[in-house]
Amino acid sequence: MYNLLPALIFLMTQNLFDMDNLQIIQQMYKNFAEKNMEAVLGCFDKEVVWIRPGEPEIPFAGVFKGVEGLVKMFTIVAQTVKINVFNPKKFLVQDDLVAVIGDDQADVIATGKSYRSEWVYLYTLKDYKIIHVQVYIDTLEVAKAFRP
Repeated sequence: MYNLLPALIFLMTQNLFDMDNLQIIQQMYKNFAEKNMEAVLGCFDKEVVWIRPGEPEIPFAGVFKGVEGLVKMFTIVAQTVKINVFNPKKFLVQDDLVAVIGDDQADVIATGKSYRSEWVYLYTLKDYKIIHVQVYIDTLEVAKAFRP
């Protein structure tokens, strides 16, 4: 009888290692659209740093470290806004960086107000994992929707 476990492990890891940085980011966005948060989190290094600027009114603004920090941030987002549109439009790649340009529209649950914002997410990858995220967004527009 053959031991197929090494071959199975090899085949299971090929998808990740065959992907380039652009494909990893695109797959992460696809997983997000499908609400597959386990797969989304699997794209990040365990020591990832996510920086999202923002006014004090924005509960998901700040620096989030590690996968635990991302879980906290995504939980806050889910509890405070209803995302109606999340549209990554353009992907730009240079070496280990992937920039994503897009827009979103969401309703703030506590106030009932809506915001629309254009944004840029800048991802840094290493060894097929996202190690750093810097978000550029119109924080004033988002903050206005959180104000009573």
